[in-house]
Amino acid sequence: MAGLREDKKRQTQQNIMEAAKHIFSEKGYQQASMAEIAKDAGVGTGTIYNYFPSKGSLLIRIFTEEAEEMKGALDDPYEDEGDLVQSVIGAMHGFAEFFQHYPKSFWRELFHVMTEEVEESIRLRQGLFGIDEEMMNWVMFMIESHSDCFLVKVDPQEAAYAIFSAAMSDTMFYMYNESMSHEEYKEQLARHIGFLFEGKIKPGKKE
Repeated sequence: MAGLREDKKRQTQQNIMEAAKHIFSEKGYQQASMAEIAKDAGVGTGTIYNYFPSKGSLLIRIFTEEAEEMKGALDDPYEDEGDLVQSVIGAMHGFAEFFQHYPKSFWRELFHVMTEEVEESIRLRQGLFGIDEEMMNWVMFMIESHSDCFLVKVDPQEAAYAIFSAAMSDTMFYMYNESMSHEEYKEQLARHIGFLFEGKIKPGKKE
């Protein structure tokens, strides 16, 4: 019986998250309400708060699960063989897929909400930054495990920060440019990451 109850709770939580994705995509973050999400999920408004204390915590949970799926699809950062630059580009392309799950208007609104100094915005910001930090750590470990392929001494942390900063700059450009396709965004990411590695890899090593 306890197992059945746990299964039911997990299914209810999943239903709430799927409903939230639908409402967020359709209405945006600010216009979406917990009551609407609960109705779409087929649960009572009170029930939804038993699973998620706020709209922000619900969104963070969705993003965290999506980020875990994204990381699971990436190559092992500790693998000895492989093309370092292409692996990093692949990781950033995985990061880019994250932004295809919702319309550009949703992300623009969310970035605006994150700058507000209210408790919900602060928690949302901290949660999203935590996901970003995990991704940056993945890139840092990838660079660290390929340290012997560089012509010059490279600080893995600084390199990862530079790569991630370039990726975020490209992401913002994509979000605020309605005419830019997702494929063009990924191509731009690849060019800029390739540029950061240019001239730093030993001859004969894969770039």
